[in-house]
Amino acid sequence: MSMTQKIPGSSPVTAEDVEKYLKHNPDFFSNYPELLAEITVPHISGQAVSLVEKQVKVLREQNEQTRKRLHELIEIARLNEELAHRMHHLVLTLIDAENLEQIFKTLYDNLKRNFRAHKVAVRLFAEPAFVDTGNGDEFAGKEASEESLFKSLIDKRLPVSGSLERRQQAFLFGDGENEVASAVLVPLRGNNWGGVMAIGSQNPDRFQEGMGVELLANMGEVLSFILKPWIAE
Repeated sequence: MSMTQKIPGSSPVTAEDVEKYLKHNPDFFSNYPELLAEITVPHISGQAVSLVEKQVKVLREQNEQTRKRLHELIEIARLNEELAHRMHHLVLTLIDAENLEQIFKTLYDNLKRNFRAHKVAVRLFAEPAFVDTGNGDEFAGKEASEESLFKSLIDKRLPVSGSLERRQQAFLFGDGENEVASAVLVPLRGNNWGGVMAIGSQNPDRFQEGMGVELLANMGEVLSFILKPWIAE
């Protein structure tokens, strides 16, 4: 049957006209319930169902999708609350650390566990305040050329997630066999210095671009404050 029908003495009525009319008159079938018994929607299999049955099926599918999404949101909220408690405990532990080595060890162990990460690294484009604290890899130095790889991140003070550039990965995690496929980069910043905290995973889907990293943004600010006494400004 043609989608355009001609009524004698009038202009053709198109399927779009019918669609527009029904949208503006949602109670049409309430006023003409007998039409529902005559309207059918064919299945791909060739069987036919009434329009009401089709509507009920669509509504059930929409409700199921809404229910699943609600459960997902509730689960995300629960996990975020649990993670927030863990991060709070981590901050208290870091504040109580006796030296810089203990700060970094505690930080790395906790972030690996809490974020199911394979590698964690901190790189500071600064000099240590004390001679005996500059033996680790964390202090890249104030003149390190690699700072340019993270300048935008540090200036914006906002974490980013996704895949790393090759030079960033080599600088943070080395260029070994266990390649980091996704990561979160968190800026660190003081009065006259900058740095980055990186959490990496071998799973390319673990840290996707645009994912929520609000907790880590707060963590970056707190860690910058904790590291301040150990950095020459």
